[in-house]
Amino acid sequence: MQAHSNETGQTEDFITIIAPSMAEVMASFRAQGLAEKQYAIVHRAGRHSFTVAHGEEPATTLFNGMPMIAATFARRG
Repeated sequence: MQAHSNETGQTEDFITIIAPSMAEVMASFRAQGLAEKQYAIVHRAGRHSFTVAHGEEPATTLFNGMPMIAATFARRG
């Protein structure tokens, strides 16, 4: 979870769920009780390919290069 202050000074916490399908993303959202914790989706969910940057070193591809659905949820503190 990442905390961030927006332009009004409010703190926002973000959670990104990554799964093979939107159904699995939403199942995880429900299992974690994120609605009850006041989390809401911040942008449309979509299929992404993921890599991790390592500075000057070559990036590492995640999930064997298979695109996954990612959805980011936030709540204001």
